[in-house]
Amino acid sequence: MVELSSFYLDIIKDRLYCEGKDSLERRSAQTALWLILDTITKLFAPILAFTCDEIWLAMPHQEGEDTRNVVLNEMNHPFAAYALSEADMAKWDKIVSVRDAINAALEAARNEKKIGKSLEAKVALTVPAEDAFLAEMDQEKLADLFIVSQVQVTVGGELAVSVAEAAGEKCERCWKHHIKVGSDTEHPTLCPRCAKVIRTIQL
Repeated sequence: MVELSSFYLDIIKDRLYCEGKDSLERRSAQTALWLILDTITKLFAPILAFTCDEIWLAMPHQEGEDTRNVVLNEMNHPFAAYALSEADMAKWDKIVSVRDAINAALEAARNEKKIGKSLEAKVALTVPAEDAFLAEMDQEKLADLFIVSQVQVTVGGELAVSVAEAAGEKCERCWKHHIKVGSDTEHPTLCPRCAKVIRTIQL
């Protein structure tokens, strides 16, 4: 539950609030949240009977489920189809540990008044050769995982993190700093991603 609240839920806020309504990123997060809610509601029902029943009555359901009461349904089986390999799990463990180091550096930068919120930051990350996969990842997606506006990864010696003010202007919709904020004349205060989403809403 700690990993859920402090890691996953923290990261997916941006895609839930700012990605397009029917985008793959947003729908994927919604699906994961539904699976989590469905499973936790069934698990907690014997302990928090009334609360879980209220949740059950309010949430959407799969075909074949008994919508009258949560306890009238079978417990979920392990989601084997979504299981990651040991190698992939090891990479995620490394990402979590690197994120902890980055969070410590961000807190120090806040104390030194270099930045305010984490989205005002650009992170320069040095990783050892065994963690070179981080340098091969999409840097924008990696920045999303670390909840900063920009990240630059180089492969070198031991893990090192430095924080500076992010380049570009603040997008008034997603609050990320982007060098192309203002490049869309129709939406001069938005980053390209947000301007694209807004155009689809306006159609």
